[in-house]
Amino acid sequence: MSKHQEILDYLEKLPIGKRVSVRSISNFLNVSDGTAYRAIKEAENQGIVETRPRSGTIRVKSQKAVLEHLTYREIQEITGSEILAGDQGLEKEFNKFYIGAMTEEHVLDYVSEGGLLIVGDRTNIQRLALKHDNAVLVTGGFEVDEDVIRLANQVQIPVIRTSHDTYTVATMINKALSNMQIKTDILTVEQVYRPMHEYGYLSETDTVRDYLDLVRKNRFSRFPVVNQHQMVVGVVTMRDAGDKAPQTTLDKVMSRTIFTTNLSTSIATISQRMIAEDYEMIPVIRTNQTLLGVITRRDVMDRISKVQFSSLPTFSEQIGQKIQAENDHYQFTVEPSMLEKSGVLANGVVIEVLMKIVRKIMQHSGRSLIVEQLIINFLQAVQVDDVIRIEPQLVRRTRRSALVDFSLYLDLQLIAKATITIKIN
Repeated sequence: MSKHQEILDYLEKLPIGKRVSVRSISNFLNVSDGTAYRAIKEAENQGIVETRPRSGTIRVKSQKAVLEHLTYREIQEITGSEILAGDQGLEKEFNKFYIGAMTEEHVLDYVSEGGLLIVGDRTNIQRLALKHDNAVLVTGGFEVDEDVIRLANQVQIPVIRTSHDTYTVATMINKALSNMQIKTDILTVEQVYRPMHEYGYLSETDTVRDYLDLVRKNRFSRFPVVNQHQMVVGVVTMRDAGDKAPQTTLDKVMSRTIFTTNLSTSIATISQRMIAEDYEMIPVIRTNQTLLGVITRRDVMDRISKVQFSSLPTFSEQIGQKIQAENDHYQFTVEPSMLEKSGVLANGVVIEVLMKIVRKIMQHSGRSLIVEQLIINFLQAVQVDDVIRIEPQLVRRTRRSALVDFSLYLDLQLIAKATITIKIN
């Protein structure tokens, strides 16, 4: 068992509320401070421990990322329904839906708190659902009895009505739930950033000597600089301060051109910005612009390499599944979902296919890629069921960039040429 896993196992066995620290872990398990720190951060990402402002890092009840729930109001908007009763309960969370096609005696096998019954004009089933705190969505535009309306207002559980049929409504809700799951699985800055007291920061009235002391203490070379209100006003690096007099204040040497981010920004966005602008560290701020912490390039790349994505495929993943790799080329068949309204292959699909192939070509590098430039010339339209052959050629590759050329063929006819320049991190 690795030291990293040993620490995670140890943390899982601690009682809830037990305080932990890098020093205590390294001393007790005889590991380095760096190993202890990385394991604690991983445990925090897994929900085993939590860092709190005054309490420090403590053992908490393990919890995985929770799927955000839709509310009944959102269901009403998604399905284009009208509210008939129980509008006081529209903000309650919805977590499950079922179709009222069963007999009354079997309805209770499906009801659960926060449920939604999709049903037609079956008054007894509607009433039974409301009595068990389940909302009712009436399909087909059927009228609803007054006693059901009164009951819904009494228990404050929504009854809504739509003109759509049951299948259409179920499809709409399923799609909304899938989108919510994918959004929940997206990694954000909040899950990766380091609090400012862990990483370190400086005030604009601090000196170059203070900066050098912090470099020796924390072993980083880039730090955010704040003013008296804790608002980020700059970033200082060794390039800024390394050759300056020790008593020089940081407001005279720091870089004031800074890029900041907030907790809700996706890691994919931050990763691209870091690669494109060559940032090693980005300050994380609150809504009032005060410093909350930092996110580093190393932390981002480490976390991206370990992230497990949702089992629900995105559009990009669905396109990737259509591409077949041959000996010296790739190919895919044009499907109806890939077409524009005019009946020809959508340009965006072509670009997505090319991007997938670039990542396949470069994936052995184990590094992150972003597109710097893409040029494509379409020579002929493509229609449904056509089989497109794509011949890529790696024209140039350096440590930090690559240039890939593509030729796209339908049978033997050239239908498009493309060139993609990528940055490699």
